[in-house]
Amino acid sequence: MAEQTREWKFNAHRARVESSDVAIATFEGPISLEDAKKTTEVYGELFNVLGPYYLIADIGRSQIEANGRRYLSEHCRPEWFRGLVYVGADIVQQTFGKAISLAMLFTGKASFETTFVKTMEEAHVWVQKNRAKSQRKAG
Repeated sequence: MAEQTREWKFNAHRARVESSDVAIATFEGPISLEDAKKTTEVYGELFNVLGPYYLIADIGRSQIEANGRRYLSEHCRPEWFRGLVYVGADIVQQTFGKAISLAMLFTGKASFETTFVKTMEEAHVWVQKNRAKSQRKAG
């Protein structure tokens, strides 16, 4: 991958490549169906750039509409992700995040772990541990 920074911005939301296998998505405010469609498009583009990647999604300052949740669960592909880390999710967001991940897993052939943490630092620690665990399994 080229060393240039890749970043997407749509409404108050944004996503960026952080490293060769990590992307960061930050959501602010309501996430509409149109935002969910753009999010899915961006996640697919990230897969085209990175291959399977860890997604750290900061969702603590956002809420997603029901039709947006449905769209994400139906159109995101599990093979895009090595792991999905939600940052700052309240209990309702955790429930919806797990539901979206489960729906993706039922529709695809790949699997990935989903976790919830309070801070970006915890998210990065989780990715490092998960990456090491995956390398041990593969090696």
